Amino acid sequence: MDENSSFIATNDVGPIKTNVFGEKFFYNLNRDSFGKISSQALFEAKFGNTLFQPNSLNIIIGTDSGLLPLYLQQKGLPNGSRYIFIEPESVLEQLINHQLLEELDPAIVCVTLDEWEESAKLFKIQDYFYINSVRSFNSLCAEDDNYNAYAELSWHITEMLAQGHWHYNVSLGNEAFTIRQLANLADNILPAKLLTNAFQGKTAVLLAGGPSLDEALPWVRKHRQQLIIFAVSRISRQLKNINLEPDFIFSVDPTELSFDISKEMLTFSDRPVFIYSYHTVPTLVSQWRGTGLYLGSQVPWKSTLNQANFDGVGPTVTNTALSVAHKFGFNRIILAGVDLCFTRDGYTHAAGSDEHIAGPRFNLTSLQTETNGDFMAPTSCDLVAAINTLAIQAKAITATGCQIINPSANAAKVDHVTYMPLADIQLDDNPIDVTAIVAKQIEASSHRSYNDPATIGELKRAQFQINAILRLAKDALTINESMYSAQGAIENYKDKRKLDKIEKKLNRDHRQYSKLVKRFGIRNFIKITKPFTDEDWSAEEAKEMGNAYYEAYRDGAIALLKLISDAIERAQSRQEETRDEPDFSQLFGQWRKDRSFGRAGLWRQNHPHANIPASVQTEFNELEDLFTSILSNKNTGHMAQAKNHASFPMLKKRSGLLFKHQKTQELKDLLSGLHKHQDQTAAVPYVYLLNGYLAELQNDTETAITAYHNIIDSEDSPLLQEALLRIASISINTNDVDNTNAYLSLQCLSQINPVYLPFYAEIVRLRGDAFAAIDVYNHYISQFPEDTLGQIKLATLYMENKIYDAAELMFDYILTKTPDSKAAIDLKKQLTYLKTLN
Repeated sequence: MDENSSFIATNDVGPIKTNVFGEKFFYNLNRDSFGKISSQALFEAKFGNTLFQPNSLNIIIGTDSGLLPLYLQQKGLPNGSRYIFIEPESVLEQLINHQLLEELDPAIVCVTLDEWEESAKLFKIQDYFYINSVRSFNSLCAEDDNYNAYAELSWHITEMLAQGHWHYNVSLGNEAFTIRQLANLADNILPAKLLTNAFQGKTAVLLAGGPSLDEALPWVRKHRQQLIIFAVSRISRQLKNINLEPDFIFSVDPTELSFDISKEMLTFSDRPVFIYSYHTVPTLVSQWRGTGLYLGSQVPWKSTLNQANFDGVGPTVTNTALSVAHKFGFNRIILAGVDLCFTRDGYTHAAGSDEHIAGPRFNLTSLQTETNGDFMAPTSCDLVAAINTLAIQAKAITATGCQIINPSANAAKVDHVTYMPLADIQLDDNPIDVTAIVAKQIEASSHRSYNDPATIGELKRAQFQINAILRLAKDALTINESMYSAQGAIENYKDKRKLDKIEKKLNRDHRQYSKLVKRFGIRNFIKITKPFTDEDWSAEEAKEMGNAYYEAYRDGAIALLKLISDAIERAQSRQEETRDEPDFSQLFGQWRKDRSFGRAGLWRQNHPHANIPASVQTEFNELEDLFTSILSNKNTGHMAQAKNHASFPMLKKRSGLLFKHQKTQELKDLLSGLHKHQDQTAAVPYVYLLNGYLAELQNDTETAITAYHNIIDSEDSPLLQEALLRIASISINTNDVDNTNAYLSLQCLSQINPVYLPFYAEIVRLRGDAFAAIDVYNHYISQFPEDTLGQIKLATLYMENKIYDAAELMFDYILTKTPDSKAAIDLKKQLTYLKTLN
């Protein structure tokens, strides 16, 4: 039974099966997916047209036994698109051995994880990142992950691609930043640079959302009067829960998700100062009740409005806050909750956060980092990059004499950041009046207000220029369309000269704003450079490229004009807000359009003596109720995302991976996290599974079998197959094949999954019932007629029981299909000899 034991104890692709459509697949990878429905029908149902978008780089986990790349080729590959399939090394080897990846189009490669980056570079992944056209998918076998190797592969690639998207978007300049910049323009009044060196020689504590925040908060509260608190906006809920308001609160994220995780900051008093990037999500900026200081420039073009200011630095809000603290003059900065790794039981954020409420994260990869406490902790690809970025930033800051301290032993070790426990940190006893310092710095500087006419004037100048660009782009499109003959050649060179004049006007008369339009729609302009082919353009393609070029100008100008028009309306609305008797319909319309319902309460706060008509009062109340409802809503998109990371199917995959690689400590950590999961009823069978895995790794087979039996005895257990498999494996590995546990578990397994029929047949044979074993083998071969090994085992069983005619028929059948099968040839010779003896 060694061979069977090895098969059960480790994973295998299983036998090749051919369905009624003539499609071959590895049964253990795809199970019954293609049993009754063709792969083409399943792929079309799952993917639709998503795999056939032009000019896209598609990263796909798993090939579905080679059927998915074959499906793509048969359907026809779109122009400019490429495909990288990633398989576990052992699966790829079997696919190649069985010739299931033959004659692939050059635009398709199948590689291992170690090889994928090289393939990505050859396929010019950076060009696809620039146009937002790198996408990842899971094949059917990766979704099901019966092989128990695809999950971590998928998680790892997802992290790496997310990091790549961020890197290339930042290097290129994201149009989302420009969209937010113009949306925030009316509220960007005070530059953060006003507080340059305002806190020289002081100590700041920077609070971020990592798990070690929990251990730091009691110390911060105790020393509140001796510290200046910087906090990232995502921890506002935790600070609110302990009645601790920061001095400065930070946000840089342009996404709506950022509002979900930061909205509790809007319940603070007006004492904290909000420091935010010009591209921060506007629903935070516009509804903030206190002083706000923006980072970066006011408008995305050269303008006198763009005062000298700090840039946003980044890439994360923590990096930004650290940079600002240094520029504010602090000579010591304490990092609390800046872990850049997770707890060993899988928690990624401090208590009170959506992530912590959802439970420990179960889709962690095997990536780890060294901590200040000299132990290894799980982390992620983006956090590893953040560790390196923080080290570079800390090197520059500490070179100026500023000390950076992280007091947590559980945080990642970072170069140039000193590890010092909280108990060893000495603080100045003199309290600091932050509010007075901020007020003094702001009062000493001249700055804009909502009533400054320069803002609207600047926007209207840009509007005029971009309208001119739009007219030129439309003229150019008309000319380009009529310039070519039916054969695709240029037939009117006067038109060509007209286009040249338009190009000169764009680059000379409207140079600054043409650059803005190009930068805003840069992905459309990159597509025009034709980065995905080295072929020369035909005349027809040149015409198409000309159209695409001026369409990019046209569409970029139209989009920018809409943003500028909205910005003008918003600036006018802000001016109207300064009046005691404003046009309320204008205000309500703007607040509803921007979903900045909180401004209703702010207006009433700023105009306590205003006479508000009863009809208007009703709408004020409605807007304030909407604002309250949004703040109290806990079922946000971010919470749903957090719960997905803590799902039990992910736990099953992760625990299987850890058991497979004999990671005892990580399994204990996973079990510890599971005991803290919010749904303890659903967690019960998973607790049994982890206890069983741990007992096996500690060679306590009796405890392991008891744990697995508890799963089997549970009603509708989602882990039945796992438990049966482990019981069978333990029994076989201990040579206890006569035991009822092994027999019954393999019997049940063979009913759940026919791939286990040969193992059931073997144990039936060893228990002395050869004819029942023959029936089981025949049942198996009827489902997997291409499994030569199974056929040889059946023929051998016939021989052992002197059913020579059946054995001979089976050997002849095998040799008809595979004439060079040495095993079949040798066994048939042996059969011929045995027949002579009888």
